[in-house]
Amino acid sequence: MGDKVSMQRIADELGISKNAVSLALGGRPGVSGPLRDRIFETANRLGYRARADKEGRRTRNLLVLIPKYIRHDQGFYREIYWAIDRRAKETGCTAVLCEITEGMEEADRLPEEWYQAVCEGLLLIGVFRESYVRHLLDLGAPLVIVDHEYDTLKMDAVVTANTTEAYRIVSYLIGLGHRRIGFIGAIGMTRSFMERWLGYCQAMSEAGLAIPEAYCLTGAAPLATLHSQPSEVQAWLEGLDGYPTAWFCANDRIAVNLIEMLSAMGVRIPEALSVAGFDDIEEAARSVPPLTTVQVQREQLGYEAVDFLIRKIDYGGNPTKLSIYGAFIERASCARVGGET
Repeated sequence: MGDKVSMQRIADELGISKNAVSLALGGRPGVSGPLRDRIFETANRLGYRARADKEGRRTRNLLVLIPKYIRHDQGFYREIYWAIDRRAKETGCTAVLCEITEGMEEADRLPEEWYQAVCEGLLLIGVFRESYVRHLLDLGAPLVIVDHEYDTLKMDAVVTANTTEAYRIVSYLIGLGHRRIGFIGAIGMTRSFMERWLGYCQAMSEAGLAIPEAYCLTGAAPLATLHSQPSEVQAWLEGLDGYPTAWFCANDRIAVNLIEMLSAMGVRIPEALSVAGFDDIEEAARSVPPLTTVQVQREQLGYEAVDFLIRKIDYGGNPTKLSIYGAFIERASCARVGGET
């Protein structure tokens, strides 16, 4: 068991002094970089973790793990983290932010903070390798993931009601008279995109509308493509035999970039074609025209995640998923078929 692994055992494994192990795990100077790495690798392999002090003082540290690729996100994920930080303070806890690199995921390596502080629970924000999440679950500490879930893992999660909200916004487009509605989003990239695709399909099916496959881009990751190589998407657009009357995009970044490309190609939005997104990031309101979208309740996601984790720490219980409804935001990027707003 991890709580039975001592610094002395790590020192014995490596043939070094206990003091060197203490310096490394405590984040203090006096140990070379290569040796520090070996100490953390050994601590990880043996299952070492920090323990409470001799007086039994209870320290409520909540480790918040974020993949490196979203560490500097200034919108969506940043708002979730700061909501977690605020709620943690309100409940007498400390949220400790930990960046997880791809290398750490590949090696199933824990953040240094895991060894340096008494941690009562883990919060995961965003998408991690499934194998890494499985490793974290095997640690036995209470764990809640935010804004994502895995089909093959039974775990506690706080997510957006993606399917329901996608169904609602596509039904809104259908209510405006749209019958040819396309979808753009890499449904194999994230669970949320797949759920939004399912909501789109459900709304189309219930309205008796066929899925216009020619107007659906669901394979290669359009999110990355729209940011780094918009020419590829533009080539796809130019190769289409006509356009739908509306596009529903799996998130706002895709939608905003799509509007910019279509506008540059002379397509008038929303007179000729309506575009809707999902998330309600800051760029959505500044888009020309402003984007109709679903507002993900990022602050509520963060608050509920902290409260959920504390309940798991205090009372345990079976894995549960908590879904948070969004808010429909109607702006000028969508219009009734025929040109009326």
